[in-house]
This record gives sequence, C-alpha cells and structure tokens, in this order.
Amino acid sequence: MSKATTNTQSPVPRPVSPVWQFVCLLAPVVMTGFYLVYALVGLIIDGSDKIKWSDEALQVGILSAMIIVAINVLVMAYALFHRLKFSHLLWVSPIVHISIALALTALIATLLS
Repeated sequence: MSKATTNTQSPVPRPVSPVWQFVCLLAPVVMTGFYLVYALVGLIIDGSDKIKWSDEALQVGILSAMIIVAINVLVMAYALFHRLKFSHLLWVSPIVHISIALALTALIATLLS
C-alpha cells in the first residue's frame, strides 16, 4: 500500500542576522528622518530663505523619495528571499517609510504651488 504524500507545509523562514536586520532598519530611518526635516523646513522658513529652498526643493524631494523607495524595495526583496512573514518588521517598516516618503513629496509639491 503506497501512501500519497502532499507537501502542505509552508516554507520555513531563513534566519536573519540581528546585525543585518539592524542595518536594514537603520538606513531607511536615517533617510526618512533627513527627508522629514527637509520637508518641514519648508513650512517654517519664509522670505528669501523660502525662495532659495523652493529653487531646489522639488528636485531634492524627488531624489530623496526615489532613494528611500529603492532602499526599502531592497529590504523587501531581502525579506522575500528569507521567506519572512508579512507581519515581520522587515516587511512593515519599508511600507511605512515608502508611505512617509510619498506623503512628504506631496507636501513639498503643495508648498511649491
């Protein structure tokens, strides 16, 4: 009597080094923090400083947002490669950082119009 076997188990997540996880979480926090300060400066300054800020704000904003998105896509690819659950911090953090970066880009665009 042969017994049919089925593979119903989900793949086992691969272990993630705590140091590498720290690096994957620290880089987006630093970039998002810089971008948050840069965008909020546009709300505070006025006069000639505001004119100088607005000359380069959209270019810096879009470049910063693209870098933040790229870093977080790499973190998500790493999480996918290691078969981590979607509730893992390496999945949740990139989604939050990408959302913040897009919201700050919209804020800068609104301040310039």
